[in-house]
Amino acid sequence: MSHYKASKYLFGLFLFFFIFLSCEDKADPVESVLDWRNLDLSQDFKTGSRNGEGIDPEKFEEGITIAKSLTGFHTIGVIYKGRLVTEEYTIGDISTQYYVWSVTKSVLSALVGIAIDKGLMADEFQSFSSYYSSVTDSLKGKITVAELLTMSSGIPDDVTYMSAGYPLQFIMDKELLYPSGTYWNYTSAGTHVLSYVLTASTQESAKSFADTHLFPKLGITDYTWDQDAYGISNGGFGLSLRMRDMLKFGQLFLQKGKSAGQEIISSSWINKSTSMLIPFDASQSWGYGYLWWTAKVNGVNIYNALGYAGQFIIIVPSKALVIAATSNSVPVDGYVNELYDTIMDKIVSSFSLINDK
Repeated sequence: MSHYKASKYLFGLFLFFFIFLSCEDKADPVESVLDWRNLDLSQDFKTGSRNGEGIDPEKFEEGITIAKSLTGFHTIGVIYKGRLVTEEYTIGDISTQYYVWSVTKSVLSALVGIAIDKGLMADEFQSFSSYYSSVTDSLKGKITVAELLTMSSGIPDDVTYMSAGYPLQFIMDKELLYPSGTYWNYTSAGTHVLSYVLTASTQESAKSFADTHLFPKLGITDYTWDQDAYGISNGGFGLSLRMRDMLKFGQLFLQKGKSAGQEIISSSWINKSTSMLIPFDASQSWGYGYLWWTAKVNGVNIYNALGYAGQFIIIVPSKALVIAATSNSVPVDGYVNELYDTIMDKIVSSFSLINDK
């Protein structure tokens, strides 16, 4: 072989290996399996691939595209097996606080559970009169914490309580719709009463209690929570959270209340509060727990923190899935709207059931 031909051959061989190695360098790395049942939630989420095992990438991308095209869409984030597989913003960015409306109620429920875990509240069957002995109406005095948590207290809803001089009296002066424990009716006013009860049992506002026992353990520091004229955190609505912090709160529930081996909320409270304690129909497709909405969608059990105009934290345990979204859209059926339907029909269904053996 001539010197010229040998040089040409070696150059070609070098070029082949250079291209081969370059392609190898650009290949997607294999994702390590995370202990998604026990992440350290004080730390940022690790990112994950949209086409990883257990994900139908075409269906997933279709769902995200549709969600982003909807009127009023703000942001969506998806955690799968502990990894952040998508984070999309149309309005705002990772530092933006979104007003999450009645998602606040599910956070309040978690704080009640922590207060019970710590023995600051005996249990959820304590009556309102055990905290406010001055109540003169015996029917109102019998209302239990559990009935406030399940919205079966009979307290009518009137969201103008936040502008009242003494909101608790403003709410409790109204006639009950029915004796407590009889029926279900949605009432933000009732959950604000619960915030008063939490403060009476812990001697702290819900926000102050969360600042000690919940949010710092999730790395949540950048948030706001409205309070009334007496400094009581608004129990019905009033929280503003970043999207990633909504995801962390949802992941805490997926992890049965623990973070890096530390119990933040007992698993017994997690299980109880997210169970369908009040079914809304015979098929039990929708129902209510302790300030959590519960459902079976396409045969899969889920639970949700839902807020007006399309604020969602959706947990799907059988798929190791947490989804958070915010928007400003008109609900078509209570708190469910086109964004929620898209998440259920396209995004949730694009993930496979996990092998949990």
